[in-house]
Amino acid sequence: MTGIQYGIASPSRLDDVEPLERLNRRAAEAVIADSRTQWPDVYLVQRTDGDDWQPSSGAVSRTTEQRPA
Repeated sequence: MTGIQYGIASPSRLDDVEPLERLNRRAAEAVIADSRTQWPDVYLVQRTDGDDWQPSSGAVSRTTEQRPA
């Protein structure tokens, strides 16, 4: 059994991940959506069994999203 942990990261502080303790993916995505109201560049990261943090599959940074003209 693998343990997936989610966290919040920002391109401006790549070495500083805020772990989201005991949250499943849906709950972690809700936290990210709420956090983006104050910090628009945050994105979801994940790690498995204590490995290095990686961008979560399907996660998109606000800085790379296309915005309407």
